[in-house]
Amino acid sequence: MDMTWLLEVGPYHWLALGAVLIAIEMVMPTQYLIWPGLAAVVTGLLAAFVDVGWVGQLAVFAVLSAVLVVASHYLPRQPAGDVSALNQRMDHIVGKFATVSEDFRHGEGAVTVGDTRWAAQSVDGSDLTAGTRVEVVAAESTLLKVKRA
Repeated sequence: MDMTWLLEVGPYHWLALGAVLIAIEMVMPTQYLIWPGLAAVVTGLLAAFVDVGWVGQLAVFAVLSAVLVVASHYLPRQPAGDVSALNQRMDHIVGKFATVSEDFRHGEGAVTVGDTRWAAQSVDGSDLTAGTRVEVVAAESTLLKVKRA
């Protein structure tokens, strides 16, 4: 059986390997296969334009994979405290002014922020009357903590 075709690794083999590795990476929650995938794509592009034997291609792939994996550990990471507040609706309400829409009894009632009505609690436990302007100082779940403005 003739096995010489195994030694004829060309640019399309590397590009296919890169595509497979990157595709697998897309469905996995890791970042391990993206670097060898990128190395395979670069090796394929190099093999397409420069006549490099299969040993040279394998060496380029191995070295580039190792360099990319090591370099990825030094990429800047987003600090845990810098999490976006994009879908944190309650965080956007803190600091805004509201109007008491329902008299407070025993320090609890309802306020209107914009066009939305929220359950609220006064921070000092005071009873507020409808129409009073208040400031939202905190938010816990769906309960706003307010103080007289």
